[in-house]
Amino acid sequence: MNALILTGSPKGRKSASFTLASKLAEGLRKNGASVCEEPVHAGLRTDEGTRRLLEAVDASDLVVPVFPLYVDSLPAPLTRLLELVAGRRAGVASESNPRLAVIVQCGFPEAHQCDTAVGICRLFAERTGMRWAGALAMGMGGSVGEDIRRLPGGGKHVIRALDMTAESLAKDGDVPAEAATLFARPLMPRWLYNLFGNLGWRMQMRKHGTRRPIAYRPYSQE
Repeated sequence: MNALILTGSPKGRKSASFTLASKLAEGLRKNGASVCEEPVHAGLRTDEGTRRLLEAVDASDLVVPVFPLYVDSLPAPLTRLLELVAGRRAGVASESNPRLAVIVQCGFPEAHQCDTAVGICRLFAERTGMRWAGALAMGMGGSVGEDIRRLPGGGKHVIRALDMTAESLAKDGDVPAEAATLFARPLMPRWLYNLFGNLGWRMQMRKHGTRRPIAYRPYSQE
């Protein structure tokens, strides 16, 4: 089974998406799959890279975009790639009928904020003749660094969800419902996530010499 993992974050190897994608790739390989990992942003910068991405999709039995949520949707380069794939498959009896699964994470505390992006990907699969294999979605993605094990509790439920998903996808299955539930579980108490989030914003403000209060709303109607 040939699997293609598309990392959709512009941050590249330092992103939460890359960390999650790497863990899934590790699990797929452990279960006998051949895995190709491609960064979408870098690939689309050249004609040769774009051609390589499209041919990789054609040659895959399983395609897994892993990306951060951008304004309820996908990062623009990943959207562009899906448009190119849709155009390539439109009106052509493609020899391949790959499965599509996605992993999406967002900076909001709630995983359900990713529902619209997951729906976009599911619709893409339906309209391009791919088989929809499900999704993993998580909130608090901003706390995922370069090592999942540094998350509170060792990130055990995230690792377990990715391992379960890798095993199922490698055996021609879908994303298990139990894995989706585990993956969506909050990584820490909401108040703690907000505390560190606000601290991070204040550090950014100090770094850039901003004197406005963090709650400053210049366009409010008050």
